Amino acid sequence: MNLALASETPVALRRDPALHFNAFLLNVDFASAGEEWSAIGGGNSLPDAIAAARDALPAGLDWELVRWNHLYGD
Repeated sequence: MNLALASETPVALRRDPALHFNAFLLNVDFASAGEEWSAIGGGNSLPDAIAAARDALPAGLDWELVRWNHLYGD
């Protein structure tokens, strides 16, 4: 370990990360043509979080929502 790094004062956060955190964070499962895929999505609403997870899916298949689990939020 570099001792110079260990003794430096931490840099203060420039913004509060909690203010930019999505209200919903989901693990979403999708299925298409015998394939299954899981993706994580976040958003300010449940539909936004599911849409964000859908954006992470491989292209070229018609993915159907199977289930989701809350990782954070209501």
